[in-house]
Amino acid sequence: MKRPRIFATLAPLLFSTMWVAPALHARTCSGNGEVVGSYGYFGSRESFFLLGATAPGSSLTAGPLIPVPLQPPGSTGATTPVVGSNTPWGRFFAGLANTNAFEGAGRVFADGAGSLYSSDVAGGLITNNVVGTYTVSSDCSVTMTLRDISTPSAIVTTTGPTVTLEGELVDGRIEAVVTGPNSTGAIVTFVKSSQFNGCTNSSLSGSFGLLGTGMATSSTTGTGVSTGTGSAFAFGAPGTLGVAFTILGRLIPDGSGHFFTETGSQTPLKRTLTGSYTVNVDCTGTAQLNDASGSTRNITFVLINDSTPVGGNVVITGAPSFRFVFTDPGVIGGGTATQQ
Repeated sequence: MKRPRIFATLAPLLFSTMWVAPALHARTCSGNGEVVGSYGYFGSRESFFLLGATAPGSSLTAGPLIPVPLQPPGSTGATTPVVGSNTPWGRFFAGLANTNAFEGAGRVFADGAGSLYSSDVAGGLITNNVVGTYTVSSDCSVTMTLRDISTPSAIVTTTGPTVTLEGELVDGRIEAVVTGPNSTGAIVTFVKSSQFNGCTNSSLSGSFGLLGTGMATSSTTGTGVSTGTGSAFAFGAPGTLGVAFTILGRLIPDGSGHFFTETGSQTPLKRTLTGSYTVNVDCTGTAQLNDASGSTRNITFVLINDSTPVGGNVVITGAPSFRFVFTDPGVIGGGTATQQ
């Protein structure tokens, strides 16, 4: 009697099915409608990228801060510095267009059809100034052409210098670099703001863990160099360009514009920060951070929506947070604060 040959018949089918590699599915984007709504922008060109770069607010034109004529890689020669408008976007645009070290933050609105708008006043909701265009490709890459706010304000402007960016759409945010030959080294992140309008001081509540890094140049004046007991700032050894530092602390906003001190034990590094803050209606804001040693830093920030789309209409919402940059003259850097 012959043995059943069912296994011998089915085995090739089973093993061939088992070893078939699953099809790879790369995400595709449907176009400019993938980028729509209010975004916080955070741009920087760090001092360590361009040796000798001039920090914002510095008046030095010679000396150890500028040891050699600045010539970024890939540049085509000396150019006339771009002077931006006296607006948050204008200062950000000038930082991108020129070769100096800078940090910039603010808000921009994407209309879903390829145009970017910004206000000509800090914290303003009126976004009737076209400040750029963008294109989202099917592979989720993004290209942008940015320009400064026109003076006086205009619905459409096509004049003046421009800056080009190339980036990738990642988890709802855009990570981009500047591609112009004379502005090498600048990076920009666009993150959805917590909401389009309606933000107030009460939008900050609970406790936040804050982490940041920066550099205080040799021309910097003011406080922020202490490492005494209770300092949230940790400073490195002074160098040619200045002193690098980190800040690690805990913020407890009271919803009315002040950070208050908690009671209880604290670790050697994680210190409570006090100070004051103002949240604008467009979810941007400013704050002063103080620690127990007397160190002080001023920042500008944007309340962001730290949510991650995972497919379809499913979105994972993260903890409330904000990103910030330092605004003291001669200080470069920034960081994040996330609700605990």
